[in-house]
Amino acid sequence: MNQTTSPVPESFATLMRTMQSVLERLLAVSERQLMFVQNDDEVLLNQLLGHKMKLFDERERIARRLDSYRNIPEEERCWNSETEKQETQAARDRCQQLLQEILRLDGQSIQIRSEQIETVQAQLRRMKQVGRLHAAYSKQKKE
Repeated sequence: MNQTTSPVPESFATLMRTMQSVLERLLAVSERQLMFVQNDDEVLLNQLLGHKMKLFDERERIARRLDSYRNIPEEERCWNSETEKQETQAARDRCQQLLQEILRLDGQSIQIRSEQIETVQAQLRRMKQVGRLHAAYSKQKKE
């Protein structure tokens, strides 16, 4: 085992597993978010987004704790076993995959939500035009 001044390797391995767990939960929330957006379910969407913010905060706390490991080259980290090293690398790779999938789903949600907003805005503009026409018509009838 390579002895260096790097932080305790168990902490790094544990943090990576914890990060993976949080990202897996975030992915599940992003999947539900997309479903709620597609169904235009405002109430459940807002509740879910509150939960998602808590998960993002948790992810940020873990990321800050991982910062101390970022400048340590992989070859300088010490590990309890080769298995631990491989599992931690797999967790790191899985975290990258999860982040990409979360971003993809969130992008879809944003696109759909933007289209929904544009549709509502167009409907409101039409209603406003109808209101103006009605007012003009009513004014002409009175004259």
